[in-house]
Amino acid sequence: MAAEAPVRLWINAYEAPRVTGYHAHETGQLFALREGLQVIETPAGRWVQPPGWIGWIAPRCAHAAQSFGATAGWSLHVDPAMAVGLPVGPHVFATTPLVQALVDRLISLDASSVAFDERRARLVGVLLDELAASAKPSLHLPMPQDKRLAAMATALANDPAMHYTIDQWADRIGMARRTLTRRFAVETGLSFAQWRQQSRLLKAVELLSLGEAVTTVALTVGYSSVSAFIETFRKNFGCTPARFFEEEMALPQAKKKPA
Repeated sequence: MAAEAPVRLWINAYEAPRVTGYHAHETGQLFALREGLQVIETPAGRWVQPPGWIGWIAPRCAHAAQSFGATAGWSLHVDPAMAVGLPVGPHVFATTPLVQALVDRLISLDASSVAFDERRARLVGVLLDELAASAKPSLHLPMPQDKRLAAMATALANDPAMHYTIDQWADRIGMARRTLTRRFAVETGLSFAQWRQQSRLLKAVELLSLGEAVTTVALTVGYSSVSAFIETFRKNFGCTPARFFEEEMALPQAKKKPA
């Protein structure tokens, strides 16, 4: 007989944006949105979670969260022993038809059935295996740990349209240009130009999730050419900004999270 799988599954819906301070769970947490957008933050970076993507928080990983607009989705807590194949930090996975089908089946299970726990354990195991095998990149913006670099990165992440050059930033934070370039690449794994582009694209995802027009988004995140923004977005995400939210994770109406 299969061992019982300690899994808790809830359906969530909130009418207003929410901000949750730093906290951690003993369990691992998977969550997805049908509508709205959520940003997960740790000292190591930010992860943007739009509709149709599945977020992951590893057990005992301290994190904060902020949602934008009304949100609706599901949340699944799993025992740490079941999630050893998933990332040790936050991650955002692209969904697949198989993943969505597994979630739908989990929610539709009859909890009064004698075989409920065994079936649930098997389904959750397949779900976690499928996510662990995902080759899709995470919607992640790594943050440097050096205090001066972190201040610069935070300012740019909040307003990616800022057009200071790397030389101007070096002057502003009191760091030699060569030192800034080297430390930033070591601490984030990206060059300054690559990081700035990633920051702009993730901010664009936030704004698009709130219904902003593509032209408005392009200008807001710092592109002077809308066509250049669309092409950069397509190269990074495999689709145009207008099509990014077409494939959303369905939200079955089976349960409600307890108050």
